[in-house]
Parts: sequence; structure tokens; C-alpha cells
Amino acid sequence: MRKTCLLLLSLLLTVIAFSQKRSNPKIGKNETEISSFIMGDDYLAVGGQFVYRLHVIKKLKIGAGFLYGANYKNSLYDHSFYGYGAVFADALQSLGQREKWSFSGQIGHGIYKANHGYDDYADLRAGIYYSISCNYRAIVSKKMLFTTSLLVGKRNFVYQSGGPAPGNSGFIGLKFGVVF
Repeated sequence: MRKTCLLLLSLLLTVIAFSQKRSNPKIGKNETEISSFIMGDDYLAVGGQFVYRLHVIKKLKIGAGFLYGANYKNSLYDHSFYGYGAVFADALQSLGQREKWSFSGQIGHGIYKANHGYDDYADLRAGIYYSISCNYRAIVSKKMLFTTSLLVGKRNFVYQSGGPAPGNSGFIGLKFGVVF
């Protein structure tokens, strides 16, 4: 794990060092982002997401996307995996002249199956997914950017008549991807 983190950090620093002299090719243009994420709340989730954004005004882009990940609960009594998916709307606000830094927000609907039994749809759970993130974009070539993000949010937020449903903790995570 330590070697993997060191490798990712050295790759990120190399890309950042070489990207400083180029201009951002995505200023004022539509974009597609494909990224992988790791986030943790009560579970550890690893997966990927796809987002398409349209340029709206000077430094604002809006879009939509979907994500799918595998949740893993590592406890003494329960070692279970299950899938988690969400469809969401996305907004990205760029900062600075070269638009390398940005903030983004996502809100949508998530769904997962908590228990794997014989009844296929009895244990499906759904709720609101939302996240906010701070992003840095390193310019790799004339048509591609490398992006890293720190994100926080909540998933499967369900409000019942007595208050929020139990088990709705917030998450924190990292995202790495490419924009083209």
C-alpha cells in the first residue's frame, strides 16, 4: 500500500511539474471526465464515474453523469461486498486565469442492495447522493487534462418521519481521472 501511494504521488508531481507552462485546452469548451474514486464512510467504496459537462458561462460548466462502485465492509463478523450506483447532476466552477483549480458539486439518486439473498428486490435501498469537491487539473497534452480531487458528501441519505434514517454517515474520498 505504501509503495502504491508513493507511486501515485510521484506520478502526480511529475505531471504537475510538466504541466505548468502549457495553457488549459478546456477553457470555454465542453468536456468529458472519466475518473476512479476511493471513498470511505461506514464502508470502503472503490469505483469509477463518467461525467459530461457543457460550457455555460465564462467559468461555469454543468453536466450529468453516473458512477458505480463496489462497497466493502471489513469487520470482525461481516466481510461483505455489494455494488453501489448513482446517477447525478454536476456543476463545476473554475478559478483563476488558467482554470487549473475548481470546485464542483454533484447531486443525484443512488441505489444499492445491502443483503445478498434469494429475494432479488426486497433489500434494494435508495436515497439521495451528494458531494462537493476541490479539484486540481494538470495539463498533460493539447486535448487532455489529469485531474485529482478531494471530495466530501453523503450517500443514500433518506429522511424518515422521525428524522434521518440510521446509517447515513458522510464520506470523504479521493478521485483521480482524465478530462478530454
